[in-house]
Amino acid sequence: MQVPLQKIVLALGGEGLINHQVRHEFDLLAVAREGLPMDSITHLQKNMGFTNKTMSHILAISESTYQRRIRNQAKLNQDETEKAIALSEIYAKGMEVFEIKEDFEYWLNAKIIALQSQKPIDLLDSMIGRKQVLNVLNAILHGIYT
Repeated sequence: MQVPLQKIVLALGGEGLINHQVRHEFDLLAVAREGLPMDSITHLQKNMGFTNKTMSHILAISESTYQRRIRNQAKLNQDETEKAIALSEIYAKGMEVFEIKEDFEYWLNAKIIALQSQKPIDLLDSMIGRKQVLNVLNAILHGIYT
C-alpha cells in the first residue's frame, strides 16, 4: 500500500464504521473477505463527492442494487470491498496532495495530461486506472507536476 493503513481506515469511516479492528494489512484482508458495511461505503462516497450512480459504476454494480444495499444495510462482496479499499487509498493520497476536499474533487473531474487527457474519475472503475491515478497523485506530491 502506498498510503498508511490508518489513513485508509479513516477514509472508510474508521474502525467503528468498518466494524473491525485494523492494525496491519492482514486485518484489512479479513475486512475484504467479510465485506465492508454500506455505512463505510457511503462515508467514502460522501467524502469523495460521488453520486450513487458514480459509486455504483466504480464498484461495478447496478445503481438499483447499490441503493438496495444502502437501504438494507448490506455488505459489499470481497471484490467490491477490495475496489472500495483501493478507492479509499486514492482518497487518502488525494487529500494528502490537495489538503482541501473541493480542490481534490475538482482535480478528479479535470482532464489531466498525464492521464492522456482523461479525467481521473473516469479511470477509477478499473485496477489499472486506479493505479495510474495513484501514480499521478504521487508524482504531484513529489513535485513532478504532470
